[in-house]
Amino acid sequence: MDVLTLATVTNLLSVARRCTRAQAGTVYRREAEGLVFLVTQNDTLAQSVGHAASADLLTRIPLRSTEPSVAMYVALTGMTLDIPDAYAIPADKPYAFDPRIDARSGFRTVSMLVMPLRSPIDGVLQLINATNDHGDIVPFSCDAEPAIQELVSVESEALPRLDAPA
Repeated sequence: MDVLTLATVTNLLSVARRCTRAQAGTVYRREAEGLVFLVTQNDTLAQSVGHAASADLLTRIPLRSTEPSVAMYVALTGMTLDIPDAYAIPADKPYAFDPRIDARSGFRTVSMLVMPLRSPIDGVLQLINATNDHGDIVPFSCDAEPAIQELVSVESEALPRLDAPA
């Protein structure tokens, strides 16, 4: 992936996080075996361990297509999920929260907004822990999903296809 494309994806994630006041976010790219981290940002971890260590903690666990993770479910179904509490997902749902990254990093995921990304990125945008004016973690607002979908639509037009030859 070229530097311009990576910078545009990074900017997309940054703007989406700012719009929703999300503490963290990830853009996953879909590959044959599952999802891999393309870009990840986590302000809370970056403050405690630094940006490089934060990125290292977050990118070591790939999501396999056989695992019932939230992000993989979104990638496979194309449905957007707005989850107020990741640790309270009912057992009868066809997806589950994977606490491995929280366990490794000491971060606590609560609210999640997870949406599919289509052309030119085949993957998933995951926003974590929306915050209010006081910095408290809250569920994502009902306005967040359409706003982020519009942002993704506009930004996607600026991106070359990630699987196109360089």
